[in-house]
Amino acid sequence: MWLIFSYTVPAKNPNVRVKAWRRLQAVGAVQLKSSLYVLPFSEANYEHLQWLAREVEELGGEAVFFHCPAVENLPEGEIKALFGKTRDEDYARLYEEIQAFAKHLDTGAREPEDKARELQLSLKKFTRRFQAIQEIDFFPTGQAERTAMLLASLADRLKVLSGAGLVPKSPGSLKKEDYQGKTWVTRKRPYIDRLVSFWLVRRFIDQDARLAFISPQGEMKKDPGLVYFDMADAEFTHRDRLITFEVLAAAFGLQDRGTTRLAALVRAIDLKEDLEGLEEAKTLKDLVDGLVKITGNDDELVQRTLLIFDALYAAYQGENP
Repeated sequence: MWLIFSYTVPAKNPNVRVKAWRRLQAVGAVQLKSSLYVLPFSEANYEHLQWLAREVEELGGEAVFFHCPAVENLPEGEIKALFGKTRDEDYARLYEEIQAFAKHLDTGAREPEDKARELQLSLKKFTRRFQAIQEIDFFPTGQAERTAMLLASLADRLKVLSGAGLVPKSPGSLKKEDYQGKTWVTRKRPYIDRLVSFWLVRRFIDQDARLAFISPQGEMKKDPGLVYFDMADAEFTHRDRLITFEVLAAAFGLQDRGTTRLAALVRAIDLKEDLEGLEEAKTLKDLVDGLVKITGNDDELVQRTLLIFDALYAAYQGENP
């Protein structure tokens, strides 16, 4: 069911035309023909057009709207595609603005506190705009996810700049040299956060790092050759809203475009956030869930998932800045 809206205004009053056009854009209407606009039927959209028609007429124009089950000479799929194309363009514009801001944030010699303050204000502005687009994204194509992930990466940067929950010490305070030849210990049957955390260790801290597993009730022996992670009282584990992967990345100064994007995906899965609209996170979860089901050996599971994280990291690092 569709709502069709049309209006005309006197040529001497172009402000009314512009005002009506902006209102139609704000509620998510798309243009079918030169003077016809369409919205999917809903009580809210009906009320929007009812008020707009009254406003146009009070300002000296004419407006008419009606609902119909179909547009005879335009298939439903084409109308939905038109909505999708329009919203994708909205997301693309916002994405480019966020990228430009992120690049601007890396320039200059401002103090971390100043950057954090600027980032916090801009993040709120970008998030409101993203939510406004989502509200009128009646037929999602999946393009919202890319912008959502970029916003998540900004939120990660804000955590780092503000120092929220980062331990041990300050970001980048630990030296890789002090963690060579260690055995990293975690719980049996590793899942997303433990898997990607060991990937980070093996790829960026110690390429020869060994991995060992203990039961959740197992004793954490005090041994300088052992590093415990993603366990209660471990050296590296969750801190506030930061997952183990984020804590490790911050402690060793390993935050870049690739690890930040990975962190956003893993956090959404590990903290059991709503994955609606986050297609990349859902796909990663499906892959890991599938590997867990078909792989009984923990060491083999780790080896299989290393390649997945390698591929994602390479893809994210290769994106245009």
